[in-house]
Amino acid sequence: MKKYLSLLTMAVLFCACEDWKTTSDDQTEPAWGKASLRIENPIVEGDSLCYHIEFNLDTLSGDGELASQLSAVLRDSVLYLRGFATVSQTMTSLADSLESEWKQQIAEQLAYDPEYKDMLQYTYHIEGSAVDNGNDSILSYQANTETYLGGAHGSYVVGYYNFNKNTGKLLSIRDIVPADKEKEVLKAMERQLCKDWDAANMTDLQEKTGITMLGDLYLTNNFLLKNDSIEFLFNQYEIAPYAAGLIDITVKRP
Repeated sequence: MKKYLSLLTMAVLFCACEDWKTTSDDQTEPAWGKASLRIENPIVEGDSLCYHIEFNLDTLSGDGELASQLSAVLRDSVLYLRGFATVSQTMTSLADSLESEWKQQIAEQLAYDPEYKDMLQYTYHIEGSAVDNGNDSILSYQANTETYLGGAHGSYVVGYYNFNKNTGKLLSIRDIVPADKEKEVLKAMERQLCKDWDAANMTDLQEKTGITMLGDLYLTNNFLLKNDSIEFLFNQYEIAPYAAGLIDITVKRP
């Protein structure tokens, strides 16, 4: 009985130290919250044309290592601002910076061409949440950033982040693919791309799609780790022209 009580006490202490809550079926799930910010202001006072800033990022509550690491990634790699204690503070600072920059650009353009406002509809949207990966030990998170900052077209970027639930560590592809398996995985990526695009080989693939025109395939850290596979994602301009869009390749885990 004493041994049982001792083990039970250790289990309770372990759960208390982790940033999790226990469900009725004894499965553990992270305690989620949300950090949000929305700004929609007219380009010119009284005008219907506006610029839009909107951030919606799911976050983990508490001060556990997983929550801390996710928060750091959202601040540093999704919102791209360092030096702030919370995701909400980072959002506010980024929004202030964008507004200040846009107001100056808009004022300069309108002074030069009063009709230029008809071309403007600046947007900066970020959405982020956990995604189902079929793996109970890994938390996978997807962040989408959609912007239009002038020019011929906007930009759409997707980032994947995978965390060890027990340690909070952000996993890199080196943690998943051993050095002696890298060439094997790259070959599998080539075969899958050719199959997906009905290409005879990589040369044929490049001629058909532009993929690898701007760079060779590599083991990117932008990947979604699933239970038995890895989905690699290359954003616009990484290895192919804008017209090729997002390039995703799913291969079996080595």
